[in-house]
Formats: sequence, C-alpha cells, structure tokens
Amino acid sequence: MHPVLVQISQIWTYLFYSLKSRVFVVLLLSSLVPLLLIGGTSYYTIASMLDNKIVNSVQNQLNYTAFSLEKELKSLNHVAMQLSFEQEVGKDLSRYLASDYYDRFQLEQEIKNYIFLITYTNPNIGLIHYYFSDTKQSVFTDTGISLDLHPDELPKLYSFGGISYHALHPSIDILSDSLVLSVDRRIFIPGYDNLHIYVETSPKLLSQLLGDNQSGMTTAYLMSDTQNRIVYSENVVEFTFGSILSPENSGLPFRKTQNSYLFSEKSSEGWGWTAVIPKVEYDKEKNSWIRQFALIATVTLMAALGFAWMLWRTVYKPLTGFNKEIRLFQVGSLHSPLNYPKIAEFDYVLDRFEEMRQRIRQLLLEVEQNEKMKSRLEVEKLLFQINPHFIHNTLDTVRWLARLNGQEQIERLVSLLNKVLYYNMGKGGTATLGREIACLNDYVALQQIRYDFKFEVDIQAGDELLNVPIPRFILQPLVENSLYHGIGDNGLIIVKAGFQGEDRIRIEVKDSGLGMDVEEIRRVLDSSTEERRKTGMGIGIHYVNRIIKVQYGDRASLTIRSEPGIGTSIVLLIPIIDEPEGA
Repeated sequence: MHPVLVQISQIWTYLFYSLKSRVFVVLLLSSLVPLLLIGGTSYYTIASMLDNKIVNSVQNQLNYTAFSLEKELKSLNHVAMQLSFEQEVGKDLSRYLASDYYDRFQLEQEIKNYIFLITYTNPNIGLIHYYFSDTKQSVFTDTGISLDLHPDELPKLYSFGGISYHALHPSIDILSDSLVLSVDRRIFIPGYDNLHIYVETSPKLLSQLLGDNQSGMTTAYLMSDTQNRIVYSENVVEFTFGSILSPENSGLPFRKTQNSYLFSEKSSEGWGWTAVIPKVEYDKEKNSWIRQFALIATVTLMAALGFAWMLWRTVYKPLTGFNKEIRLFQVGSLHSPLNYPKIAEFDYVLDRFEEMRQRIRQLLLEVEQNEKMKSRLEVEKLLFQINPHFIHNTLDTVRWLARLNGQEQIERLVSLLNKVLYYNMGKGGTATLGREIACLNDYVALQQIRYDFKFEVDIQAGDELLNVPIPRFILQPLVENSLYHGIGDNGLIIVKAGFQGEDRIRIEVKDSGLGMDVEEIRRVLDSSTEERRKTGMGIGIHYVNRIIKVQYGDRASLTIRSEPGIGTSIVLLIPIIDEPEGA
C-alpha cells in the first residue's frame, strides 16, 4: 500500500480508536450533515431567487432605459426635422443668411422665438444650435457654445440620411455639465451645403432616466454603436472607449467578465445599451446570506461540541468508576463497595460485575475447600497405597507356603488373585485393551476355580485393537455383573471388540442368562435406587458408565439391550484418543 494511504489509515484508526473521538465525530456529523444539506438546498434556492430577482429587475430597468433613450433620439430627430429647410423655420433661416444686417436681426428674433416655442412645447429638448460644419462657426453669434467640444467630434451611435445620432456625451452648452443625447442633421439650403442643425436633450432628462435604479445596486452603463464599439462608458478601466464589446452569450440573460456581470439590450436601430454590475455588488445579498449561515453553522457546531463534551463527561465518569473497580478487583479486592452512577445501563453493568465478583468469591471458597480436601485425600492415598503392598506381600507368602506344601491349586488361586488385585489397584486411569483383556482372563480363571458351576467366557478381539487406550478396569465389572446376575450353570459370556468407524471402538459384553425387562434396565442404570445399593446389582454397570462419561463426555456411550429369558447385551462405544479426558 502507498505510504500516504498507510498514514491516512493510521490517522483514521487513531481518530476512531477511542470512545471520546467517536462521540465527538458522531455528534459533529449529526450536526454538520443536516447543516450542509439544509444550507446547500437553501443556498441553491436563495441564489436562484436572488438571481431571478436581480436579472428581472436589471433587465426591466435596462429595457425601460433603452426604450426611453431610443424614444428621445427619435424626438430629437423630429425636432431637427421641424427646424430644417423643409419647414417654415428653414425658410426663415434661408432668408436670414441672404439678408443684410437689419433684416437679419429681425429674422433672428423670429427664428429664436420659434425655437423657444419648440423647446417650450417639448420640455425634454435642451440646446438647439445651427452651425457650419466646414468652419465650425455658429449661425447665431450669441449662442453659448463650448469651444472645446464640437458636434463633429461627438461619439456617434449611427448615421442615416445625413443625420447623425450621438451617444451620451457632455452638453456643448457652456452653462451645463450634464450628459445629453443629441442629433446632428444637415440642412439643405441652396448655397449653404455645410449648414447643420444640432439638437440635444434637456440636461435634467438623462439624470432622471439614469438615476432611477430599481435594482438598488451600483451600476455602470455602456453604449455601443451598431458595430458593437463602445461609444460611452461609465467604467473606463474595464471598458475603454472604442473597444469592441463582446457579443452576448447565447441563451443567457447576462454574461460575465472577470469582475462584472453585463446585461445588454439592443435597440431597433442596432445600437446597444448595457448595464455593468460589479460581481461584489451582484453577490452582495448572497454573500450576506452566506455570512449569516456561516455564523449559524458555527454556533451550531460549537453547541454540538458542547453537547458532545457533556455526553462524554456523562459517559466518562461512570467508565472511570468502572475502571477503578476493575483495578481493585485485579489486586484482589472483592469486597469494595460499588458506587452506582444512577444511569440505568451502567448500573446494569455494575450489577453484573457484582454478580461476577460474588461468583468468583464463591469459586475461590470452593477452590480453597477443594485444596483442603485434596490434602486430606493425599494422606488417605498414602495410607491406601500401604495396604495393597501389605496384601500383595501376604498373598506371595501364602503362595510360597502352598508351593512348599505341594498345594498347587491353592498356589494357582493365590497367584491369580494377586495378579488381579495388582492390576485393579494399579496407578493411572488408562490401560490398553490388551492389558484389560489379560486381566479379564486372570479374573475369569480365578472365578472358575471359585464357583462350583461351569461357565465360559469367549473373548473376541483382533490384534490391531490390543494397543488401543481405554479406561482401566471397565471389562471386569461388566463380566462380573453378567456372572453374578445373568447366567447359571453352563452359561456363556461373549466379550467382543471391534472398530466403529475410524475414530471409535465398540465393546460388547453379551450373556445367555435370565435377561431383564425395560423397568429393570432403568433401575440398573439409576444409581440412586435403594434396592441396587442393597443387592449390589448394577453397581458395576453404573461405575463403568460414570468412568466413560467422566473421561470422554458425550463422545462415549453405554447401552443395554435385554429380553427376559434370552439374555443381556451391554455395548460400549469409546472414542480412540491418545489419552482419555480426566485420566
């Protein structure tokens, strides 16, 4: 794995290893995830609403302003046409230019009166100026025209039929510093081909049109001619005069630059009116909402951390107490009083802990008692081991006396008895099947000398079974039980051993005796039956059953099948292992 991934994995494991970290992370996530979901959904909804609101407001304002500007340009053209040669004032102007000084003065007054009447009836009309384009001289010498700005030098939106439509520009009236729209129209008077009339809007008009900003945002305006060149700009840093304004993005209500949003509207004549809104201004409401949401999120997360700390303290204090009890328990303190934190789950755990302590105290007492009993048993065992040696030595003495006196039958009887006792009193809990069969043969020979009736014991076991380990002293009790309670004169006892599968051996002790019914079998296996204890019947079977259960558990079994008058069969199933359990 990549070292970076290994490091990330280690950090992740460290963060989530402790309960404290998990509590804090889970509570933070439970607060943060809803905040992110709600915040994301709210931001998307609010941003859409604000965008629609701003776009609609700016676009409506833009449409209204562009329509008004176009309307004013047409109005200026109409006034210029009224003051041209084709109309009455144009004829007066023709006579004015051809007359002498006295007639000029009178005609000048008439023309000015007519111009005053026109401006009075059209309050949106400002300065009206007649001039010669070649000499740049005014027709009327008393007009207050700025010498620094001439109509030929003004930015043009478009020209048509000898008429020039100018973009927003400062008024050429020396008494005004306002922005105006203007129209320059050539007047066709014979002999005066360079005569023009210049008409501009009232200084107050555009301040009214441009000053009513419905969006409430700082807005800069641009005007572009029919070639999309900027002829008026209120943001000369980003949009300089004469530069080409990029075309609108298809299907979008606005387009973006590096620092601004642009909203454009085209007039029917092809010139453009554009509103430029800085991104900071455009996103002001959204940024304000983000700041408010960030504040709320911060307060929420701080509250979540506070609650996480309170929850951790609620959990940490009982855990500390529980850890203290475990440490006391480790050093052997089993009687210290428990401090319950009054929290149901922890109280329940402490109750179980107290039950465990009580159980351990009880087990320790039992172990102590067992150790004391074991010590007593060791003493008894030493005493018990002395008696068999005394018995064996005594029997050997009897056997040698019988041999010296020529009592061969007594010698054989004592010899067999000594072998049987030596095997049955031997140490260890296991033997091989071969040794068990050898001892059984000695026991049978001994009983055949003892009893006055004849019986036979047929032992069937293959050589491959002779080294299989089995519990010591299990065949003799079963044969003895059949001999005492199962057969009479000329009886037969069959001992048969064989493999049962690959991991068990099957030993069957079968007699041809009186047999038992079901109730009798139950009483034989019931160790608590008073009658069995008095008569001795079934004691050997019960002993064998207990031995195999102690040493092999449920892997071994003893079953009895018997019928009255036919005989009894006792079957042992023993697992093949190197050393039986409990040996």
